[in-house]
Amino acid sequence: MARTIFTAANLLNGTSAAKPNMTVVVDDGAITQVAGDGTIMVQPGDKVVDLKGDTLMPGLVQSHWHGSYRGIDFACPPVGLEKPPGYLMLVALKHAQMALAAGYTTVIGAATGDALDAQLKWAIADGIVEGPRVIPCGRWLITTGDANDFPEFWWWGALNKGAQSICDGPYEFRRAVRQEIKEGAEIIKIFADAGHALIYGKGHVSMAQDEIDAVVQAAHDRGKKVRSHVDTKRGIFNAIESGIDLLDHADEMDEECIDAIVEAGVSVCPSMYFPKAVIQRMVDDGLGWEKKPMAVEIQRDLDRMSRVLPYAAKKGAKFLIGDDWGTAMTPHGIYNKELELYVESGVPAVEVIRWATANAAEFIGMAGKLGCIAEGAIADLLVVKGDPTRDIKLLGEKENIRAIVKDGKFVKGG
Repeated sequence: MARTIFTAANLLNGTSAAKPNMTVVVDDGAITQVAGDGTIMVQPGDKVVDLKGDTLMPGLVQSHWHGSYRGIDFACPPVGLEKPPGYLMLVALKHAQMALAAGYTTVIGAATGDALDAQLKWAIADGIVEGPRVIPCGRWLITTGDANDFPEFWWWGALNKGAQSICDGPYEFRRAVRQEIKEGAEIIKIFADAGHALIYGKGHVSMAQDEIDAVVQAAHDRGKKVRSHVDTKRGIFNAIESGIDLLDHADEMDEECIDAIVEAGVSVCPSMYFPKAVIQRMVDDGLGWEKKPMAVEIQRDLDRMSRVLPYAAKKGAKFLIGDDWGTAMTPHGIYNKELELYVESGVPAVEVIRWATANAAEFIGMAGKLGCIAEGAIADLLVVKGDPTRDIKLLGEKENIRAIVKDGKFVKGG
């Protein structure tokens, strides 16, 4: 296979400021050399791509991925039962390809029904369809009557619970973890408490501690990770104590929480854009919903998160990028809105890019292989007009993403 040599690159390695006038060599899907311009000999058959100062950076990672979500609104059936599984797989494929076209070469599942993530990963790996690298999640594990086990649908008696697996007690949770892993899940999702616009509101404890401990032990025993929807400060500390690997939302996170998160090495997906969009939807509806207690709580959490994000960045917290894309308020495809929101909150753009690259790679056990530009890394790369560390909005404008490379092959450009 011929080498691809990128020259005159403004090299953004995912963790620090860009470095101009660099050359990167890609051979057989991997980065084999990184050096200054003019130091690498071009061989017969090499494909030379003169970037003329464009930025070369790692492919981005969406770390909270619900591929089958499409237009989910405030009133809907239990998630995963909106359409038949085959239909939802096509939705998931469409959105995965949309993410890849936006520069997200990897997506990390945050729960789906019918093992859609695992099957999509399989089909992409076999070359049946084109798409990003998929790190599959399975159904989310919840207790009876919690999260998306809506009481208004109890009489359906549905055998297929969609994206939910309903468990009560440590035994049932352990069995559910093993079943999800059997079906291809590499990450287990639970709902430790409510909040974040869910059914019972802030402060509701969804799982007993022995249930959470059973999930973590069963997953870790088989080499898999656990992510948890968690809202409250108490829930955050309980999750850290239990050994959960990734916190989703963490709405009540403050500086004390961040200190504990950093010490424990836990990852966090703050996913601020969804609650912001929910509040905006309430305002736009003109019915005064933004003045209701739930909305006031959501706004308070948003304000708190905005204040503590810069502190988290300074402390080196392992934050990731990813939100609840696919709701009526947050349609797939506008992923960069989340990155822009974090920068608006005072997080340096270079740090937000770290969250979307190197931190995500570390979470999935691929530090040094993904989310970076270094010798020996997988060649997942973006060519961007301009420098996104100076203007993060560049990553949200498709015309500025001039090339996308996954596993050393051009998906766009080239």
